[in-house]
Amino acid sequence: MNQSNHFLLTELTTGILVLDSSLSIKLINTSAESFLDSSLKSTIGKKITDLFHEEPDSLENFENCLEKNRDFKKIDAVLHLRKGRTLMCDYTLRPFSNGEFKECLIMEIVGKENASEIKERHRMKTNQEITTEFIRSMAHEIKNPLSGIRGSAQLLNNKLPDQSLREYTDIIIKQTDRLTALVDNILGPNKKPSFKVQNIHYPIENVMDLEKNEIKDIEIKYEKDFDPSIPDLLIDSYLIENSVLNLIKNARESLSNSETLSPKIKVKTRVVHQGYIGELRFTTLCKISISDNGPGIPEEIKDSIFFPMISGKEQGSGLGLSITQGIVSQHNGALQFKSKPGDTEFSIIIPISANMNKNGGLKEAHG
Repeated sequence: MNQSNHFLLTELTTGILVLDSSLSIKLINTSAESFLDSSLKSTIGKKITDLFHEEPDSLENFENCLEKNRDFKKIDAVLHLRKGRTLMCDYTLRPFSNGEFKECLIMEIVGKENASEIKERHRMKTNQEITTEFIRSMAHEIKNPLSGIRGSAQLLNNKLPDQSLREYTDIIIKQTDRLTALVDNILGPNKKPSFKVQNIHYPIENVMDLEKNEIKDIEIKYEKDFDPSIPDLLIDSYLIENSVLNLIKNARESLSNSETLSPKIKVKTRVVHQGYIGELRFTTLCKISISDNGPGIPEEIKDSIFFPMISGKEQGSGLGLSITQGIVSQHNGALQFKSKPGDTEFSIIIPISANMNKNGGLKEAHG
């Protein structure tokens, strides 16, 4: 296949497979690789049955399309993949022949799970943005009178003749300082990001080195699984370090406060092809995943987990995830999670683009 046609196939969000007359795979695009949890190298030349099967078996439809030279479309198909995974999709079969491919069958896959997931993420993102903006506005309004209370307490402190009475003004000053610090945390990082092109694993390694000192007396196993093919990204290393630290700290506290056997935290990085952030599609993304085998996130707070002041921990402030989401948003990325007892994973998704400008803006996104 010529290079321009291959590029066009790579850009498609639908999965494309080209099968020969024996139903062996001649071509697969990146979306199909993602849908079918496979790779180009391990797929080319294999039979379609090596990638998935249907119940009832529908290979007859593939063979009929070739023999009778007719199209076939299936709605709400469930493909059983390797490793026990399933894919709900619509797919179309169409026979064709040209100078490059003789008597072939093209299979187009439209993933249904992906579409519903995009809608759900957009809904959650919109709700989070509205709630976060409301809370930030309230925090700004609270901060102004706090400054006035503190200033008045200081003036009163200086005018009190009795030293013993100053104990009460000291309490007012300390408590207003405490509330001001809490408000500052709600408002998030007050520094502008300082973007530099660098290796994403640099800030992650820094966090893991810090964690080694934190867990000397805690029997938690740390694993890392890094993808060395991830190109350098335009990031603020300090902010990314803080966001990863927040996620690892949450995982560590979840394990420490539970009776999990063989507690483990895994940090993994991967390149994701044809992914979405909100409603925008990107050709390639960097995914940083922090997972643990703890008790999981309580069902009742899953929909509001990224809101400020929401926490599954008794002593938690509920600000860590909100701050982390703000940092990731500054990198035009997204913070995602999935959780069930024994397997909780938070993922930072950042676009990979050669066209990022110095302000972190992206030109690669597709609607």
